[in-house]
Amino acid sequence: MNQAQVVIDAAGGAGGGAGRLKTELDAFLADGTPPIRVIGGDRQLTSSWLVRREVAASGAPVVVSLNNVSFAWRGNERRVLVHNALHFLTPAERHLLKLQPRSLRAQIPVVRGMLHRADVIAVPCSAMAERVADRVPAVRDRLLVLGNPVSPVGPRVPTDGVSSILVPIVPSPFKNVVAELRVLLAALDRREQPVRVRMTAHPHELPDDLARHPRLDLLGQLPHHELAEHWRRTTAVFFPCLVESFGYPLAEARVYGLPVLAPESAQAREVAGSALTPYRLTDVDSLADALDGIDRTVTPEPDAFERGAYFTRLLGLDRGRPGRQADSSPLAGARVVRP
Repeated sequence: MNQAQVVIDAAGGAGGGAGRLKTELDAFLADGTPPIRVIGGDRQLTSSWLVRREVAASGAPVVVSLNNVSFAWRGNERRVLVHNALHFLTPAERHLLKLQPRSLRAQIPVVRGMLHRADVIAVPCSAMAERVADRVPAVRDRLLVLGNPVSPVGPRVPTDGVSSILVPIVPSPFKNVVAELRVLLAALDRREQPVRVRMTAHPHELPDDLARHPRLDLLGQLPHHELAEHWRRTTAVFFPCLVESFGYPLAEARVYGLPVLAPESAQAREVAGSALTPYRLTDVDSLADALDGIDRTVTPEPDAFERGAYFTRLLGLDRGRPGRQADSSPLAGARVVRP
C-alpha cells in the first residue's frame, strides 16, 4: 500500500456548511485520486484529538485540516481551511459572542494562534480573507481564496404553478433570520400572487406567530440529498444573513440559476454573481420591490464552484511538490492573496 501523500483531518461538525463540504469531499475521493488518507471523520474536534491527529498524520508530506485549526508540526506543508466567521468577528460584531456557548469562545485564541503554524490558509471568499487578515495580520500573505464546492443534484424541475421561496437556514442566535423573515412575510402580504415560503426549521425554533403563519411551511433540518430536491423545485431563495464565511445558499442559487434575495454586499456579489437580487435589510418596501424579480431568468452556472478544481487546489494536488506556487480562485473577480 502506498504511503499517503496527503492526510486530511475531517474531525468536527457534520451539519451545515461543514457537513456539506464533507459530502463534496466524499464524492471527490470516490472519483479516484492520488494517495489520500482521511482521519477524524467520525470524531469531535477536541483538545485530545488535536494531539492524537499529529501522530496519526506521521509521514505525510502534506497535511490538511478542514476544521479551522492548523496542524502544529506534522507535514512538510500544513494547509488549513478556515470557515467560521465567528472566530474572526469585527469590533462592531463582538456583541454576538455573548450569544455563543463558552466552548466556541474558547476556540477563538486556539484557531487564531494555530494559523501561525500553517503554510497555506484557505478561506471561502474575499470578505473572509479580510476578516482573517484584520484579526491576524501576520498571516496575510498565506491566505488563499477558494469558493466552497457546490455540485448541483440534477436540473431544476418545473413547479406546479405556485411560486415558492426557499429559506435554507437553521435559526441561530447570531443570525438575523427571524427578524428578516417577518419582513419577507410582510412584503409577500402585499402581493396578490400566492407564494409559499419553505424554511429548514422546526416550529419550536421560531416564535409561535411565525411558526403558525399561513404562508410558511417548516421542513425541519434536512440532509443534503433531501434539501437538494427543494432546490430543484423552488422559484427563488431568501438569504438575509450577514455574518457568514461563505454563504452556501448564495452559491447554490448561482449554480441552479435561481434569484436569491439577499442584502447588498461585496460578499453577496462575489458568491451569488448574477443570481443576486439585492434588498435593504429591515425595509419592507425594498424587499417588496425585490420580489418583483423572483420570476426572472437566471442562467445556471453548474461549474461555478466545481468540486474537482476546488479540492485539487485546496490539497495542493495541482503542483509537483509542496511549495509556494501560486493558486487561483474559482470565484469570478475574487481577490486572491497568494502564498
